[in-house]
Amino acid sequence: MTWPVLERVRWPGYGLLLISLILMAVGIICAAKARGASYYIIRQRALRRAQRLLSASLVCLVIALFLLLTPPLLKSILSPPAPSASPTVIPSDTPTPRPTMTPTATSTRRPTSTPPFIPTVTPDVSPPASLLTPIPLAVPARSDARITIITLAAGIDDAGQPVNTGIQFPAGEHYVYLFLNYHGMTDGVAWTFAIYRERELLESFTQLWPWGPEGRTYLYYKPSEGYKPGTYEMRVFIEDRLQGTARFTISE
Repeated sequence: MTWPVLERVRWPGYGLLLISLILMAVGIICAAKARGASYYIIRQRALRRAQRLLSASLVCLVIALFLLLTPPLLKSILSPPAPSASPTVIPSDTPTPRPTMTPTATSTRRPTSTPPFIPTVTPDVSPPASLLTPIPLAVPARSDARITIITLAAGIDDAGQPVNTGIQFPAGEHYVYLFLNYHGMTDGVAWTFAIYRERELLESFTQLWPWGPEGRTYLYYKPSEGYKPGTYEMRVFIEDRLQGTARFTISE
């Protein structure tokens, strides 16, 4: 039974409620006249009439209340509960570094073309400690998960394309961008972005992967005091697996 049908059932209830009030009023008037009648037989007739009117009023009142109160009760029983809205989690394009780290490295997903590939080197340097620290809620990485380094660049244009690619950059206050391909990834996998200078760890950022199974993205980094002359490396890990190393030189 739908709610419009139940709503129509209530209209006779309103009518019976009105009839009940009228009968009650007439019965009270009859009772009042009975008390003031001069003869006993007239008083008795008036009282019996008042009793009949009040009884009919009570019956109408009970039926009216039934018709008025039943539809809302049936609606609450028969109507399915409204589905609750579930909050949607929208992953941010800019991962937030862990509280113990300085937020100077930022990852942003952008479509890019494939610039010339640069060779990577893997000198013997110590892995970052954050890489070995378990992250709560991290999920295991797939065996075929890969992150591939594409190129380094001094900047990026409005279309997300690398600008001034290379492996040598000037000293100073500026970012160096690292462009990546990835596939086989799973949201929630632990990954690490580590930066070295002269084979000494400057900073590392271990976070949960938010960008889906495959695509392209870029990372960028600037030391808190700017780039000083020397040899730098950017390393990317999936869990404890090194995916690639990009070496570049900062000149005077």
